[in-house]
Amino acid sequence: MRMADRARRRSVLAWTAVTTVLGAMMAVQYHDVLLGGTAIWTALPGVGTVQSRLSAVQAYNRSLRDRITRLDGQMAALQAHTVARGGEAARLAQRLHSDRVLTGATALVGPGVVVTINDGRARGANLEQFLTHDWDLRSVINELFLAGADAVAVNNARITSTTGVFCIGPLVRVGTDRLGPPFVVRAIGDPTLLRDALALPGGVLDALRSANRGLDVSRPFIRAQVAIPAAAGRPRSGGAVG
Repeated sequence: MRMADRARRRSVLAWTAVTTVLGAMMAVQYHDVLLGGTAIWTALPGVGTVQSRLSAVQAYNRSLRDRITRLDGQMAALQAHTVARGGEAARLAQRLHSDRVLTGATALVGPGVVVTINDGRARGANLEQFLTHDWDLRSVINELFLAGADAVAVNNARITSTTGVFCIGPLVRVGTDRLGPPFVVRAIGDPTLLRDALALPGGVLDALRSANRGLDVSRPFIRAQVAIPAAAGRPRSGGAVG
């Protein structure tokens, strides 16, 4: 009997040890699951308020942009009033307006031209040659400015003296904007001069069409009203260009 009791005790102790270890393992696993789920988020400092802070910052930025737009509109109205009164102040206001146009600080609306460039249909393995590249857009942009354009934009990206135009894979980066086809180039200026400069036989658009790349290049269309946005990071209020 004593030997049987000892065996029974050893068996109970063994099972107790097994169940204790198993319980500990389950507790550790449960803890790890919690840490891998919601518990890990509550343990990190400030994570619960990140989204609310981000929303607050975004709302504050929107309010600042709205205020800048209102102030820019008020300044444009004051400049127009000053120009109407004439004199030295009017000349200074005109110069300030010209500087703002050159730097892209104000959106513009006026007569001009629009031309659209689209990628060609790829044939064979060399897909790159059928894409619209940065130098294609730069050639059109440069031609427009040489023809006297007051402002130029590609899609919604305003071109200024500091705007870079570079290829990034199948896209083209214009300033801070990444653009894909179709590329709509808009320019404000003397519509006839701009159109004739682009449509010149053997000119920039003819060169794009005849490059054996299948680019879809429209003819330059004259528009009575062409809208050019302000440059990136600038207020979006605008003025008319005669």
